[in-house]
Amino acid sequence: MFDIEFIKELSVGSLSDKGYKSMIRGIASVARNHKWQKAIIAPELIQSNYWTDENIEDLAHYFFEWGFTNGKFNQLKEIPESHLSYYFTQIFKSFVANRISEEQQKKGLSYEKCKKLVFEICAESYFSKEIDGVVYISSYPFEYEDVKREDRGMDSLLDFLPHILIREDAKHFKPLVKNALEEIFSLIDYPVKSSTLIKLIFNLFDQRIFFEYPKKATYQEEIGENNPKKHQRAIENLLAGLSKQDAQIISEYLFQSHEKISLSTLGKKNQMPKRTVHHRIESFKKKILINFIPENQEDGIIFMENLSSALNEQAK
Repeated sequence: MFDIEFIKELSVGSLSDKGYKSMIRGIASVARNHKWQKAIIAPELIQSNYWTDENIEDLAHYFFEWGFTNGKFNQLKEIPESHLSYYFTQIFKSFVANRISEEQQKKGLSYEKCKKLVFEICAESYFSKEIDGVVYISSYPFEYEDVKREDRGMDSLLDFLPHILIREDAKHFKPLVKNALEEIFSLIDYPVKSSTLIKLIFNLFDQRIFFEYPKKATYQEEIGENNPKKHQRAIENLLAGLSKQDAQIISEYLFQSHEKISLSTLGKKNQMPKRTVHHRIESFKKKILINFIPENQEDGIIFMENLSSALNEQAK
């Protein structure tokens, strides 16, 4: 299921590109064989219940972050090789069980419940039609030519709509979802993809009461920018063996302040194929994931600022 060689790489925080791909294949195999519900493990990934390759990568990143943050991989070096693959698989299953438990204990309106209510209400009061394998929903009857294939900018609708507060004691969510649907269709007069509509509605709800946010002062005490050792170790690992040319390419692509530069432009500038540039950038991004897990958003921002400066120095 999981290759012993690459489990060992992960245990010392130096997962190779080949090892990363092997891990992805192993995670995909376990997730699909067990037919786990995406809605329970990662509701934000929902479009269908089929695990796409992109969904599997997202799940893998959640797993790696959880494993390193909670020290789950620390004991891997002490496990006999004959039991290593089995032990690692159990760690992964433990991660999934933890995700499921967290999702089931959440209060408020879950993504899956919201999705179910949207379809229920739309069946009662709206018009839906499947076109080219995609379900569209509208407040009036529509035909093929009425459908917009692109739904860019739909998220901006949230800027024009008041968020709907869900109170801690709320038990009946259908009226709230119905209200959200009415609000959205008061602003648009064309069919919308069902998946886009569900995301819009879910994001329209204010459920902050169910979450706790750390105070900034606590962050400064525990992390702040006065705790550079963790960042320094991670950056040293990332820059080890990195050529000046690669440092320049990665710095330009990830941290430029001007208009986003294309892989083709970088390839021509550095006289290398576009696919080579893409491979080196993606490999470096995966190394970041393996070597550094931010404590919170601010810690991540400080780290990326330090990494940008280090890359610029490496490129000189």
